[in-house]
Amino acid sequence: MNIAMRHIAGIALLCSCGLLSCVRKEEADEKDLKIIPIEEAYRHPSSLKASDYFRQIRYVPLETTDSSLVGDNPTVWIAGDRLIVSSRPNRCMAFDKSTGRFLCSIGHIGNDPQGALSLSGWLNAAAGHIYFPAGNGRSVIYDTAGRFVGDHQDREMTDGLYGIDTYDYLNDSLLVTHLPATLNKPDRILVYQGDSLLSVFPSRGETVSPLSGAMADIQRMNARKNEETGYDAIYMTYKDGRQNCLVPSEQIFWHKGEELLFRETFNDTIYRVTTSGLVPVKRLDFGAMRWDRKDRDQPEKDRAIYPLDVYESDRLLWLRFVVNLHHPEEWDVYNAIYDKESAEAKVASFKEGVYDGLHHFLPLQPSFASPSGEFAQLIPASTIVEWFERNGRNEEWPEEIKALEKLTEEDNPVILLAR
Repeated sequence: MNIAMRHIAGIALLCSCGLLSCVRKEEADEKDLKIIPIEEAYRHPSSLKASDYFRQIRYVPLETTDSSLVGDNPTVWIAGDRLIVSSRPNRCMAFDKSTGRFLCSIGHIGNDPQGALSLSGWLNAAAGHIYFPAGNGRSVIYDTAGRFVGDHQDREMTDGLYGIDTYDYLNDSLLVTHLPATLNKPDRILVYQGDSLLSVFPSRGETVSPLSGAMADIQRMNARKNEETGYDAIYMTYKDGRQNCLVPSEQIFWHKGEELLFRETFNDTIYRVTTSGLVPVKRLDFGAMRWDRKDRDQPEKDRAIYPLDVYESDRLLWLRFVVNLHHPEEWDVYNAIYDKESAEAKVASFKEGVYDGLHHFLPLQPSFASPSGEFAQLIPASTIVEWFERNGRNEEWPEEIKALEKLTEEDNPVILLAR
């Protein structure tokens, strides 16, 4: 499981009358939301073209040295003028965003006060801090230059297998945690500063979990990796036939400018996070493919849209979603892009990607977007080598594409950046 999302504890149970008032307020708030027609676009798929959405695409080969080798299953973040790449078994490194030059390693594994259990963490881009898990709800904090900053202790710990806890930030000092519902606690969000808990409020999800988090109630558990997309999924089948599916890497928080946005798992409403609660801002219209709450743990009723990730800029909202969530061998994954200027949504199969008509090169499949709206994709060197072997050389390519012909399969990945 992605260590960036760790199980932590719940808080005191919110009273039922408070939750009921929040539901009524939510219904009133969402009457005039901006509606994004995802189901309609899904029913009428079309090709996605990078030139319709991006003005600039560039490629940054990461420097390959003995001390900067990127490992397995890497992820990339944009942090100011740096690219942060985390990979297995335990590597986190910073590279220059302009040149790809290796700058430093970040963090280390160990039992010492500055040591971590894993170097898969999460980034507070506003502060330039990376949080790595150190065990028992404690995290060690490093800056993007590799310097140790301090540590942080989680306020609560979730007891049981109920879901994935997710960390993010409101600004350089305010942190946010999303906690799943348990048998006696609601789905909720915590906002805190340092050791001070500032606020707690329901996240518009389950008031209590319909599934037990006890291992004794689980008949079987298995993890499956979707080879086409790289997503991992953890399936827990209960003795009564119901099923819980967790996608550890899915993003329920994302940033656009100074806003922190949030979506509850399964739900279709997008909210802006404040220190006192959630403000609805738009809704993804899944139509007949919207999950009914009562069907979410029923494997035979999953021909519905399940959001995986959302990336956003001032102009675009990019949604990645899966159909057939409970059946890993039948996963259908799609990219949906909503153009805010034209109010048009388009959907295409994930396997097609987004056609790069600017360079006639590899399709786009971003895995990160910065608050400023810069999209990033990590491309293995072997993928680029295979591309040139199949397609040969195009003399009309810009020099930065031609330069990629020098790569070997042993080289570090290339980072695609798009605006």
